[in-house]
Amino acid sequence: MNFIQTFHINPDKETFLFPFGWVAPEYHLMGWALSCLQLQKVYGKDGKVTLFANSPAARLLIDTLELPYNDVQVTHDKLTLLHPDLWALPKIYTYSLQEQPFLHIDGDVFLFSPFDVNLMEGELIAQNVEIETKNYYKPMKKALMANFTFLPPCVKKDFENGAPIYACNAGIMGGNNVSFFHEYASTVFEYIFKNGDRLKRINVNSFNVFYEQHLFYALAREKGIPVKVLIEGVIQDKGYKNLGDFHDVPFNRSYLHLLGDFKRDEFTCNQMASKLRELFPDYYERIVSLFHEKNIPLSPSGFKNPSSQKASGKPDTSAKRIDEQGNTHLKRLKQASKSCPPNIVKPLFQSKFDDFYKQLKNLITNVNWIEEQLVKRDLAAQYWYRDLFADTSGLSDRIVVRCRETAIIDSSYDWAGIFNKFYQSGATYYSNMQIKKGCFRNLIVFEATDNGFSLYDISNEDYTVIQLLSDPLPISEILKKMQVYFEDDVLQNHYEDYEKFILTSLKKLVRIKAIQPV
Repeated sequence: MNFIQTFHINPDKETFLFPFGWVAPEYHLMGWALSCLQLQKVYGKDGKVTLFANSPAARLLIDTLELPYNDVQVTHDKLTLLHPDLWALPKIYTYSLQEQPFLHIDGDVFLFSPFDVNLMEGELIAQNVEIETKNYYKPMKKALMANFTFLPPCVKKDFENGAPIYACNAGIMGGNNVSFFHEYASTVFEYIFKNGDRLKRINVNSFNVFYEQHLFYALAREKGIPVKVLIEGVIQDKGYKNLGDFHDVPFNRSYLHLLGDFKRDEFTCNQMASKLRELFPDYYERIVSLFHEKNIPLSPSGFKNPSSQKASGKPDTSAKRIDEQGNTHLKRLKQASKSCPPNIVKPLFQSKFDDFYKQLKNLITNVNWIEEQLVKRDLAAQYWYRDLFADTSGLSDRIVVRCRETAIIDSSYDWAGIFNKFYQSGATYYSNMQIKKGCFRNLIVFEATDNGFSLYDISNEDYTVIQLLSDPLPISEILKKMQVYFEDDVLQNHYEDYEKFILTSLKKLVRIKAIQPV
């Protein structure tokens, strides 16, 4: 089996300025690096990891980033896209070029162990089957039926039968039936080019999953060819979870895919960058240095830019590096605070925010954490979750303590939640959150970034755990001390659920650098 990837850069895209669907361009390049390097680690020893690309893409990944593909095929220079948003078409073209069994791995897929042999024997292989919902596939299906003059027969039949449509997620896609992919690719190009003058009438970005993922499923079903999938079960088109959980690899998960909202969420992107830094520090530093050399600012949420360094060379503290005008977190927080719900008195709401904002600003401008200390903490934090939770034997004896580089502000509104509602992408909890008055805890974690801090909303249970850990405690002692906050019925009849609840809190607090192992 050959393992292949595709990268095609449109001539009008500046790769160090255009994010390619990610939060920021540097995360796009770091994602490519981690995806390739892990694929090479797992399968490269067989010499079968190949990049298919056009010349600009090959120069970037091979000449500039120096990624270690076994082979590079510059095959896409003559590929013309009828629309710049047809980002899946270069992959389809790559499929059409294959003469041997293959598995295509997207550049936002991260593999940490080999695939199961049974999966690799499939005639057709995909990540999983997904089903339409009213939020994604369904509206686009209506738009295609209303505006396109040609639909492939298997697509037309599927659209017209009235049942929800299915598709195969193409995070990985391939198989041993190579002739199917030749017909499939030919059908894709017919699907697109026969509707070339109609593309302007639809959302082309959303169309990609139809000609790649839905058509694949519909054509395979029409031909009676089974599709083996990596992830069993049918997933709703907006129902993906855990595919961005970098803290769980490699001991709990061996496959991640930052599809859709995952790559637009800065917390997830920062976790991905940290994983690259942990596993391949030379590549991490190479990408950061490239942006510095080109004088292109990195995301202030995840990095420290040279322009914000002290010229004197002396240790830089948060107090001396926080610039309110250039701080995107503070700007977003102010913007989020303007979303006062109609059932709350606006002057009072704004007054409470002003009090919180003043406290927050005082904290981040007066704290004396030296940046070198925060960087040292971050390097250590890459291993905290693994060291605590990878091996569950002896877990209760492991000792944790509150991180010193934190602070908590109590408030009558959930300002951290409001901030994350505005700031995080694709999190159902925040998108459904209702703003109401109460007693809330806002956790501030000081960071070695231009923004200088991260902001998290924590529950009362999280807060109590943090307060307990002013001094180091073994996890068994935390479980004992937290029992006073729960009813006897829970402890006597649902102790396993109680234990799971407390461990979930501990895991969250470790991930956000609120507590750490001793």
